[in-house]
Amino acid sequence: MSYSPPPSAVVHSTHTPARHPVSDSVADEIQRSTWFDFAALLLGLVGVFNVIDGIAALSNSSYLADRELFASLHAWGWFFLIWGVIQILAAFAVFREATWGIVVAIATVFLNAIAQLSDARSYPVWSVTIIAIDVLIMYGLIVHRRPRPAG
Repeated sequence: MSYSPPPSAVVHSTHTPARHPVSDSVADEIQRSTWFDFAALLLGLVGVFNVIDGIAALSNSSYLADRELFASLHAWGWFFLIWGVIQILAAFAVFREATWGIVVAIATVFLNAIAQLSDARSYPVWSVTIIAIDVLIMYGLIVHRRPRPAG
């Protein structure tokens, strides 16, 4: 016994690739937009992670080891809390394609990758993961930035 859908459920498309090919520029724009938006989303995620790390450090959470490269755990807590808020704001600006947001985003992820090295002794896997995400964000924002419209 075979199943055949009712005629009302069958949709006939008038769009066929043979009649309406997708141009290379459209395909490039789709890939560029996808990477750019993915980088903005990752930026917001890293910002949230930094806010959580900052709050945990400020509240003397037991899961954090106080073996930082320099300064105290509270100093790093305030740093990552403020840094995370800046990254979250930059992520919203990047979604709106604000030039200042892109510049702030690139600067914050670059410096965040360097700041994560202070945690590398205590939490090597977490630090390397965040640094790798920071590199992906920089790649998405620098290489796949949307071109400015002419005029």
